[in-house]
Amino acid sequence: MKAVILKKPGVVEIADVDKPECPEGGALVKVMVCAVCSTDVSMYKKGHPALSYPVIPGHEIAGTVVEASSSVSDLKAGDRVVVGPGINCGDCRFCRDGLENLCTSIRIVGFNHPGGMAEYIALPRKMIAGRWIKKIPRELDAEEAALSEPLACCINGIEKLEIDESSRVLIIGGGPVGCILGWLCKEKGAARVTIAEKDGKRRQRVRDLNSAHEVITDITESDSFDVLIPACRHLPDTDILDLKLEKGGQLLLFSGTSGESRPFFDLIKLVHYREWKVMGAYGCRPAQIEEALHLIGSGTIPVGRLIDCRVEIDQVYETFKLVERRECLKAVILFREMKR
Repeated sequence: MKAVILKKPGVVEIADVDKPECPEGGALVKVMVCAVCSTDVSMYKKGHPALSYPVIPGHEIAGTVVEASSSVSDLKAGDRVVVGPGINCGDCRFCRDGLENLCTSIRIVGFNHPGGMAEYIALPRKMIAGRWIKKIPRELDAEEAALSEPLACCINGIEKLEIDESSRVLIIGGGPVGCILGWLCKEKGAARVTIAEKDGKRRQRVRDLNSAHEVITDITESDSFDVLIPACRHLPDTDILDLKLEKGGQLLLFSGTSGESRPFFDLIKLVHYREWKVMGAYGCRPAQIEEALHLIGSGTIPVGRLIDCRVEIDQVYETFKLVERRECLKAVILFREMKR
């Protein structure tokens, strides 16, 4: 089968590799769609703490079951499914508490387990047992379903916040995640959702997608706000935060930070004196993938509108470059013509 292989930082190739076999207690899935995440491009450029080279990347996956182990009762050949990103142990205290994304020994599809940028993906027993595999509702096409993973990650973040009709939310970054976070905050009834995005074309996309009540170029243009969500790898300077984020405000650390954006002592002081609530959000859980599919199917969160680049696997290198240059909003790799 054809597969994308990340061999080391800066080296990606399309290779013919052995088609995986159906694992005992697991399933074999024919990939229909694998969306490209900015993290995939970052992994290609410089690696990632969870990454094991060489690896097949891709963790936003929809496909069709072609074989299921005899011990798997709820999946059969022909089922269209979303492949969640986690392989959790099921035994640690986090797994027992329903916090599978915090599993002490979690493995992640596309990072340290073969991902979805290939014609087939083998799903081990623990993925099935952990309920990471969700059937795609009949009304959804596979492209939309593949984006349930980034939506689920955003749900994981928004669930940690207290947002109501008085909340003024600022999201930094108008990429796919920023747009999804904006939709979710509006759905929660926030009084004002603002997205700050430096790129003019992306600002217009945010307006076209109706992801925010207002779109600005930079955080310095905003009024004060109650909730800050950086949907990018850069935190604002602490003096700007001091000026803009209200006392008792909430800061959701959704994205990883770049080296130059590491926490400062001044930020810790502000958290103390201004009683900010600081929360982290990492990945998603199986229940949130289920919720994401519901929100997409109901039309509440129109993730399909984010897709503006559709390619085949042979074009993945050029697509990585497009994503890196921010010349598309959301790219998907299609392995066959999509039909509902």
